[in-house]
Amino acid sequence: MDLQVLRMKSVLFIYRNQNLAQAFVKHFRLNNYNVYEFYDEPISYFKFNLFQKIENLVYKKVFKDNKHLHEINERNFINHTNRSLKKLKRLNLKFDYCFVIRGDLIPENALKYAQDISGKMVDYQLDGIKVSQKILDYYYLFDKVFVFDESDVANYPEYNFTAITNCYFEDKIQEEKIIDFYYTGAYLPDRFENLKEIINYSGTEFNYKILLGAFRNMESPKEIEIITEPITYEENLQYAKRAKILLDFKREEHDGLSLRFFEAMNYNCKVITNNHSVKNYDFYNPDNIFITDFINFDGLEEFIKKRYQSIPSDIKSKYEFKSWISNILEDA
Repeated sequence: MDLQVLRMKSVLFIYRNQNLAQAFVKHFRLNNYNVYEFYDEPISYFKFNLFQKIENLVYKKVFKDNKHLHEINERNFINHTNRSLKKLKRLNLKFDYCFVIRGDLIPENALKYAQDISGKMVDYQLDGIKVSQKILDYYYLFDKVFVFDESDVANYPEYNFTAITNCYFEDKIQEEKIIDFYYTGAYLPDRFENLKEIINYSGTEFNYKILLGAFRNMESPKEIEIITEPITYEENLQYAKRAKILLDFKREEHDGLSLRFFEAMNYNCKVITNNHSVKNYDFYNPDNIFITDFINFDGLEEFIKKRYQSIPSDIKSKYEFKSWISNILEDA
């Protein structure tokens, strides 16, 4: 047998979000890729040394600049990147692919070195281009850039983007559905009000697991738990697999489908969302996905009572990580 066929493909994986990155790394390895994780050491966010604390205080008190802490944080991230880059250079490795998620968030010098040592450079933008414009400046570094919002292909024709959805990480272990409504995400005023609306409409007899991340504790209904430290992505999946319904809120800047739709597919959950574009996908079923503006809930009571309709296996399998990453790398 050809030894080239048997050889594991090597992947340099670069993603700033270390929480979600762990799921990708795990499933790269489960699917027989030899993966090197560029950011393999914890990135310390907003953990400043004494001089940086003083710097931030001066900008806050003297210059009335409450956002300077983000500049300090970004400097620290660049320093972290440069340390990771030095470590990689010392190893003198070569890769079949470099797979980057949100390349706009990665310093250019790291991407340039990755290009030098990789056979193919591939980027996946899991946010709309409107919120990740810098990828347009970095486009020249990649053989292929995939976007999760199909409208970005039409809106930026000169960049030859390719549309692809998010994926799910296959997990055959199913658990009892003991949570009626589940959501976790960052606190935003509009989102907070939308959550209160659906709780008021549905009633308090349901079991809600709603976790909103905020920088401080704040008053909220008993069904909404304010957390000051985010949960891990693995913890999120543990809640999702025990939920009957996942709540999803679309960002105004794009129409791409969040990971929640694919987590729901994996764990046979229904979804309540304000993302109308889901109607365009082959897995859409109105018995499984309820579309609302979170003000008008006509039909929601009937939707909650309906049984979940299984998605045909030939459709569902297209969205699992194994198929998803194979399609991306083969198309690069």
